[in-house]
Amino acid sequence: MTTLDYKTLGMKAGLEVHQQLNTGKLFIRTPSELSDEIDFTIKRKLRPVASELGEYDKAALDAFNRDETFYYQGNIKNISLVETDEEPPQPLDKDAFKTILEVSLLCNSLPVNQAVVMRKTVIDGSNTSAFQRTMLVSLGGELDIGNKKIGVETIALEEDAARPIKKENGKVYYNLDRLGIPLIELATAPDIRTPEEAVLAAKKIGEMMRLTCKTKRGKGTIRQDVNVSIAKGARCEIKGCQELELIKVVVEKEVERQIDLLALKEKLNKEIGKTNLFEDVKEVSAAFENTGCKFMKNKQVFGMKLINMKGFLGEKVGEKRFGSELSAYAKSKGVSGIIHLDELPNYGISNIEVDKVKRILECSENDNFVISVTNKEKALDAFIAIQNRIKAAFEGVPTETRGALEEGGSEYQRPLAGGARMYPETDLLNEEITEATLKEIKKGLPKSVGEREKAYVKLGLNKNHIEEMKLNNYARFFSEIVKNGANPVVAATLLLQTLTELKRENVSVNKIEMNDIEELLLFEKKKKINKNNLKNALIDLSKGKTIDEILDSQVSVDEGAIQKEVERIVKANGKLVKEKGMASIGPLMGDLMKVESLRGADGKILSELLRKEIGKIK
Repeated sequence: MTTLDYKTLGMKAGLEVHQQLNTGKLFIRTPSELSDEIDFTIKRKLRPVASELGEYDKAALDAFNRDETFYYQGNIKNISLVETDEEPPQPLDKDAFKTILEVSLLCNSLPVNQAVVMRKTVIDGSNTSAFQRTMLVSLGGELDIGNKKIGVETIALEEDAARPIKKENGKVYYNLDRLGIPLIELATAPDIRTPEEAVLAAKKIGEMMRLTCKTKRGKGTIRQDVNVSIAKGARCEIKGCQELELIKVVVEKEVERQIDLLALKEKLNKEIGKTNLFEDVKEVSAAFENTGCKFMKNKQVFGMKLINMKGFLGEKVGEKRFGSELSAYAKSKGVSGIIHLDELPNYGISNIEVDKVKRILECSENDNFVISVTNKEKALDAFIAIQNRIKAAFEGVPTETRGALEEGGSEYQRPLAGGARMYPETDLLNEEITEATLKEIKKGLPKSVGEREKAYVKLGLNKNHIEEMKLNNYARFFSEIVKNGANPVVAATLLLQTLTELKRENVSVNKIEMNDIEELLLFEKKKKINKNNLKNALIDLSKGKTIDEILDSQVSVDEGAIQKEVERIVKANGKLVKEKGMASIGPLMGDLMKVESLRGADGKILSELLRKEIGKIK
């Protein structure tokens, strides 16, 4: 990619980061867990609603005009009538609200006096109610990214949308499990001036949110949208950057795309001018009666002449061509795509068939054309969208919402949404934010990464545990239980390693209460349970046993009993011991740990006695 001078280009960018919270759902009391188990499917059509001023949002109308049918799937264990929009929402999740106030204070944002729940019109099917509940919580603030500070404009709390499953033939399928999970939306000011700064800002936001220890982790739990513009260009929103590394590429490619669109604007106005560019849509199916093109054979095909536009659809726009931009607009109206003269002959379409289309559409030497395999109604909608996009090209860069692609490019999705899609939520109370509430939250604000690292070094954690714990969801819990008397190294090992191992072994770790984990670690410090038996104790907790039952099962094992088992194990593995000597300790320790009568025995004693016994073998 060509090195660009972003300062000279007048590049501006801002981020909108959406982070899922690991709390209850925002206005629903069902689990905020994903599940592919399906018990039911609901079919719906959605329609836009006017704002308080009687206006309809452009993006909502665009989605409505696609005439899609939505199918919502879920299971009765995870989904209630609230998700299906058959029952009013329930009160706000207090844990989620406290978390967003912490984030606000961490970046010096000013919380509003009263957070008002609003409905944001969304009729792409991702919400059963045709709106998303959102509430503005704070304004202003800043992020220190090292070399400069980036302003924060707004921080809002909102419901996540339903999880998209598939889309085919005008039918869109969603799973309701994700609908209602709390999202913190943090929007920065357009203070970002380079792609590298965009990455630094995104990292800082992610770090700050993870300090709360209330964020979900994994793919899809954090989504970054990037707003990018250059001088003489326009703001375009690129949605769905899920990887930090992708943000830099997305910004670079969007800047390059806007540069190319401005160059195309100059060329169009110089060589064509704003004259009549289009003629009526005509059916051109007759041109393909004997075609070798499989997707056109025996299908309806419609075409439209583009006057004096030969060659222009092949003009470079970013890493694609202008024709690809037009195709994305056409696809938004329900057609599978378009084919234009500048890319023909191709796809099994011959020169003879191209000439036939030209004759039907009455094309002259300098004319272009677009064709699409579809019915007349969809063809008309698609070609009108193409006409509008071509007209916009004479003005430069149109404002629009685009979707990020895996390689860092983007594709048109819909018009840029406006304020006309917001109206008040009538089923929920506003949330007061008092000085007393903020004062209480300030007392317990999470420590910074640097402060945590220093504390962990003093506690004796190793480098791996320090690195893993500093932004882990267990970090605040860890500090609390260590403060209450737990052994720091044992606690860190249990939280970061043992629980992870149990998850991989399909143990129901989510059934273990945090209070029980704390109690277990405190008993370990008091020597009432051996640290080597903590894993088995956690398994017992996952199966419903109480702490008292686990403690009662801890049998004190004397050294005499251990010595007998050690002698037995060494004798049974005499050949291995003779071959490997002290290197056989690992496998033999594994055998000893499996002996039921030694359950709860101190691992150090086992290892010491085993070492002595192996030393006797010559």
